[in-house]
Amino acid sequence: MRRFPIARFLLSTHLPFLVMVLAGSYLLVAVILGVAVLVSGPASVSAVDVAGQVLHWLAVGYGYGAPALLATVVVHGRTRREFVAQHPVYQLVAAVVLAALITGVYAAEAALYSAAGWTQAMQPDRPFAAGDYPMIFLANVSMLSIALVTGSFAGVAVYRRDGAGALALVPAAGLLVYGGAVHGFFSLPFAQQGLPMAVTLPAVAAGWVLLWACAREVPLGNRVPA
Repeated sequence: MRRFPIARFLLSTHLPFLVMVLAGSYLLVAVILGVAVLVSGPASVSAVDVAGQVLHWLAVGYGYGAPALLATVVVHGRTRREFVAQHPVYQLVAAVVLAALITGVYAAEAALYSAAGWTQAMQPDRPFAAGDYPMIFLANVSMLSIALVTGSFAGVAVYRRDGAGALALVPAAGLLVYGGAVHGFFSLPFAQQGLPMAVTLPAVAAGWVLLWACAREVPLGNRVPA
């Protein structure tokens, strides 16, 4: 039997789809930027950075769909334990790949702006500056990792349909707010530049533990067979 079937399936199907969707979204951003320049004149802010404000919530929404995937893999003979062990690993790999793509798009935009003589200004509260590609990459890995695993945990918690699942949304909300803060979506005094990378692993680990605590006790009556 081949090892890590759930992770391999997701990496070979879901991840390429996410890459195509993200790349297509940035092509749409390029078209919108072109129209805006024709109508309003030279750009003064990073279009990629402005569009990136939705990434956090899109990642949360994608992660929130974990219960449907959990039900599917269990129906096909896999266990909750396999899912909880492999799904977060896939999410971490996806966060790295998508963050690399995002960083590459920032670099391509910088080259375009430089050639056109425009200013690539970032949004306020971002933990990175224009041209700081290592920090752009790390900030996006951090944000995506936290958003994906917390979205999954929150989705499974709601799927349980019990009091414990509802209470689990409290730490999920805290993780989501912090995940947004490390990327500059919210301004929090304890989420300053340099700190996000130090807490990413503990935050992801917390989401992973909470996901396991919820997923391993999903009632059979909630449509997840044993």
